[in-house]
Amino acid sequence: MSNVIAGYLVMGLAAALFWVSYRVRQAPTFRLVLLNRWLRWGLFGVGMAYLVRDWGGSYRPYWALAPTFLLIWMLVESVYTWLAVRALSLSSLPVFPSYRGGVPEVNWPVEPRFLKVKEEIRSLGFTVREKMRAELGEYMTLTSVIYADEENKTRLQVIFVPRPNSRPALFFIFTSKSESERWGTENVWLPFGGVVPRSWHIDRKPFCTSPAKLLQRHRRKIEKAGEELVSFDDQWVDELNEEQDTLDRVSTEEGILFSRRHRPEYGKLTGDGRYRVWKQILLLNFFGCVGRRDLG
Repeated sequence: MSNVIAGYLVMGLAAALFWVSYRVRQAPTFRLVLLNRWLRWGLFGVGMAYLVRDWGGSYRPYWALAPTFLLIWMLVESVYTWLAVRALSLSSLPVFPSYRGGVPEVNWPVEPRFLKVKEEIRSLGFTVREKMRAELGEYMTLTSVIYADEENKTRLQVIFVPRPNSRPALFFIFTSKSESERWGTENVWLPFGGVVPRSWHIDRKPFCTSPAKLLQRHRRKIEKAGEELVSFDDQWVDELNEEQDTLDRVSTEEGILFSRRHRPEYGKLTGDGRYRVWKQILLLNFFGCVGRRDLG
């Protein structure tokens, strides 16, 4: 590869990164966020190789220099992620936040994409049952809307996750239950870092942005299981918080979280828990994989 071709490649990657970054600020989706990370990764590798060659620091070919800087980027990000996970463990941010209902209003962003999703949910026969908030810290609030179908047998939780300098990320979690089993289908692309009970069946599809497609997949799995669904109670917030407490308890029993009385001293995540979250973040950032939610 000549210096001219490498220069054009660097400019092309920079232009693509600028465009994708703009789109992420307007409507963050997992596909765009992942592409943004890959463009930054590639721009660093090719750009540093170009600068080193241009400044006369090395005359090795690009195919040898660029992978070296790509690996350096991965190493630095791995170390940074480990430190961030440790800071998260010691912070006041809850692993499984507790929701409170009675929120007067949860406003959808006035953007065509968000309004289209809102209309799609309505067309599926789901209606609003509860509006909630969860405090993630002193300056961060998680807002959420609970929808349900006519028979209250399928619950949809829409979560608005705040992002710095951009529109909130939009997550959908479909949940149904029988007398002994529980199914969840979601597009959440944040690390889980916990363990679910063995009777829970979680399916994560972070690339899917359509509630209709997620619901179709959700119902297909339930039909395959052949279980008879039962209705949810009208205590939406209480039941959701009970599920959060169950995840906290099971994750503590499996050695992922410290017990509540030890968390002020040691933090929330054990060594295994920190490794699990660190691994999930790297898998998401580089490969778009989330792994099995119960095994990490």
